[in-house]
Formats: sequence, structure tokens, C-alpha cells
Amino acid sequence: MQANELKRGEWVEYNNHPVEVVAIDAQKQQATVWDEQASTHQTLSISELNADPQCHCDSHQYY
Repeated sequence: MQANELKRGEWVEYNNHPVEVVAIDAQKQQATVWDEQASTHQTLSISELNADPQCHCDSHQYY
């Protein structure tokens, strides 16, 4: 993904599960995400994140 494709509050895929985008640093090409599965915030390279239309945001799981 690219920084201009991300939005705060959006759910994307990281490491085969959904994470919520909390903050975006376009200059560093990084995003801070909330990983519900691990209950942690992580700062990741934007290239590690994937848009996934099957990310079901209401349940934080895939449908």
C-alpha cells in the first residue's frame, strides 16, 4: 500500500489478520496500528499492510 491509500480508522490486513490504522506518517512511510489480536499498538512500514475487502470491521474477523 501507499500512504495516500490509508485513512485513520480504516481496517487493513497485517500478518494475516485485521488491524486498525491509528496514525499515518507519510514522510517515514509508516503507520501506527492497533492490533486487536495482540492488544498492542505497533508502528509498521506501510508496505507491510494490505487492503483487504474481506476485512469485516464489525467483528474484527474475516467473513
